[in-house]
Amino acid sequence: MPIHSNIFTTTNTNTNNNQSVPPRPSYTNNRPPPNQVVNNNKPPNNINKPKPSGGFRIRLHWQRGYNWQNSRTEKFYCMQCRGSCKSGSSIEINTCKGGNYIRQKFLAIGHTIRPASNPSLCITVTGYNGKSSPTRLQYCKRNNNSGGRGQGRYASNQSFSEVSASGKFELLTDDRSGRCLSQHHHPKPGEVVYPEKCEKTRRYDTTYWRTW
Repeated sequence: MPIHSNIFTTTNTNTNNNQSVPPRPSYTNNRPPPNQVVNNNKPPNNINKPKPSGGFRIRLHWQRGYNWQNSRTEKFYCMQCRGSCKSGSSIEINTCKGGNYIRQKFLAIGHTIRPASNPSLCITVTGYNGKSSPTRLQYCKRNNNSGGRGQGRYASNQSFSEVSASGKFELLTDDRSGRCLSQHHHPKPGEVVYPEKCEKTRRYDTTYWRTW
């Protein structure tokens, strides 16, 4: 009996102590409270977001607070083929305007991105030496040597995290983690697009894209 008495006494004491501590607030769907700082550099989740249908532009995402080239004015820069959209052409950014529409129109097929004017070509990672290794258009190649994994997908250097029809997204490369398609530092017309470390592109506010 004395043993049971001690157990009951301990339980009652803990209960009294717990009552003096205010309950920790719970947030549904893992959402932070309104006064908590949110890290906007975390990549958005594109899972289950619909892909765009038909041709579209890929615009460098801009939002209020961005300061590119010492200017906070909204900028419109889109991916385009440098010159014509043929095999070997590099990918660059330029102003999103009507005269460049054919070179700026792309298709999303699976995890590949292709020029609408020449859909047998895919945007392809050619290296990791910064702007000296721009992405280029090359003939799309299926990946059939993956030992049963990824059968029917395209080569890893031609595959990216999926483009979404709405909202911002990163174009992470499939062949090396931590690399995002972007351009050098703050954007200017004519800069080539290449795989850069995502931590760097996020720091310079040039990591996100959106269809347009």
